[in-house]
Amino acid sequence: MAGNRKKKGWRAVAAVFLAVIIAASPAAGQAPKVAASDLSALQQQQSELKRQQEETAAELAALKKDQAKQQEYVDTLQVQMNNLMSQIDNLNSQITDLDAQIVQKEDEISEKQASIDYDFNLLKERLHAMYLAGEASTLQILLGSENMADFMEKTQFMQAITEHDTNLINGLKQEMAEIQDEKQEIESDKKLVSQNKKELDAKSVELSALVEENEAALARLTANVTEVNSRNNEIAREREAVDDEIDAWYRDYYAKNPQQSSSNSGGSGGSYTGTGSFTWPCPGYTYLSSYWGDGRNHKGIDIAGSGIYGKPIVAADSGKVINAVHSGWGGGYGLCVYLDHGNGYSTRYGHMSKVIVNTGDTVEKGQVIGYVGSTGDSSGPHLHFEIRIDGVAQNPMNWFS
Repeated sequence: MAGNRKKKGWRAVAAVFLAVIIAASPAAGQAPKVAASDLSALQQQQSELKRQQEETAAELAALKKDQAKQQEYVDTLQVQMNNLMSQIDNLNSQITDLDAQIVQKEDEISEKQASIDYDFNLLKERLHAMYLAGEASTLQILLGSENMADFMEKTQFMQAITEHDTNLINGLKQEMAEIQDEKQEIESDKKLVSQNKKELDAKSVELSALVEENEAALARLTANVTEVNSRNNEIAREREAVDDEIDAWYRDYYAKNPQQSSSNSGGSGGSYTGTGSFTWPCPGYTYLSSYWGDGRNHKGIDIAGSGIYGKPIVAADSGKVINAVHSGWGGGYGLCVYLDHGNGYSTRYGHMSKVIVNTGDTVEKGQVIGYVGSTGDSSGPHLHFEIRIDGVAQNPMNWFS
């Protein structure tokens, strides 16, 4: 189906920039440790993307002046949008890696602090015992010795205790110095995260402006109403066929997993039980570009807004990932995630720029599962969100006031 779309005007362009975005996106999944070389590579990639952006901006300025090259202008505009999307994805990856490094360093500091507390308590106990016993002088040891061998043995024992105390104090000093260094590294990482987030916001504004210009340029190229209606009807037929396939997928899923159905009060069989209580899946963005039904049997809502590309998508409720699509057309929905919340409740999230969970994962309500994108059959950045009961799509707005 994707191959046919590439032959159809502006949708061919959409397919191209989808391929670029998928190729540029980092692999999904979370590593327990973050290598500095990975972060350095991301930063180098960001510099190269900025250079390419500057070159394309100059080319756009020249093409816009030539009315005969409007199609080329639109194509180049798409390339520039792809570049900005890649930069936003890159910055999100850098922020994720830096956050992981901060957590890693904080864990290391916690371990060192525990070691320091243990050694310090030992030192306090040792000094307290010395205070109670009174430290013996060399003369006292000599007078209290039975012979020279006894004196030498007691002297060596006292020296060993003194060396142990000295090593203990030196060890405490070293560990405290290491903690201070790691705290400084954390502060440096936090500053870099803050800088990246500011740049991320700026890129989102740039992308929003390009999306508006792209829509205007596309409108100029598709002025023929008959042609546009024909394309829209064809898209609607294709989308209906895809939705039928998705409905069939859900029927098959519940047939194979009857314990997940609302007809079974036993619930999810896991640490989550569907209650029908959902949180908004795209924090900070409430504008709906498409509603439930929407005159075209739309089976969800489309959440959009200026600067939404690359913003976090959260799980509307706790549950299990029953399908995570990390690449490809996704039946027109691009990169997407299906969550089963138990008791027949499930949710679906489409057109994502990046999916950071995997099939089989268990997620908590409000946990980030990916980022807003424009993958699949999409005319611009937005989140397609569905709520289903036993696989049957419902109006999501019935669950939100």
